[in-house]
Amino acid sequence: MTKTCISETKRAAIGRRRKLFVRTVASGAMVVMLWAVTGVFLYVVPAVDAPRHADVLLVLAPQGDRTRYAEQLMDLGYAGTLAISAPQAKDGSAALCEEKRAYRIVCFDPDPVTTQGEARALQSLSKEYGWKSATVLTAQFHVTRARVLLQRCYKGELGMIAYRQELPLLVFPYLGRSSWAYHYAYETAAFVKVALNQEC
Repeated sequence: MTKTCISETKRAAIGRRRKLFVRTVASGAMVVMLWAVTGVFLYVVPAVDAPRHADVLLVLAPQGDRTRYAEQLMDLGYAGTLAISAPQAKDGSAALCEEKRAYRIVCFDPDPVTTQGEARALQSLSKEYGWKSATVLTAQFHVTRARVLLQRCYKGELGMIAYRQELPLLVFPYLGRSSWAYHYAYETAAFVKVALNQEC
């Protein structure tokens, strides 16, 4: 009798643990799925603006192919000034800073070298040059967070356009910087930092 009761108690305890494990796994899977779906709208296909005329076209760092796209927009007359943040010599952006064009080129190193530093620099340079409107070009996975940070500092008319990149889900054998998995993780962690620090 006693042995039977103990056995039933053990089975009940095992059953409860099994149910708890299944619920935990299911809840974790739902959280991951929700994060993945939300990330599609935040990072993969974020809300962007159509290119329109502005006082300045700002290219956030790092530039790469985005600088060439920005030059195409400038040649079409979308802005009077091209601003380049933290120009990198390896992709040719630094050389562009020294060139003579039909439009003004302003290159600057933000302090700190972060999106927050770029937002502060945009506000400061706008006061210096009298910019009332700005179009900001960055990678599509960075658009949403950049918009939040820039709007905290810059009070002029702001447009955000994306340079779209096709990225693999993963880059084996590790979470490579050129994968969506990396940008999901990085941008999510960065959003937490943005939420904790509300300052310009």
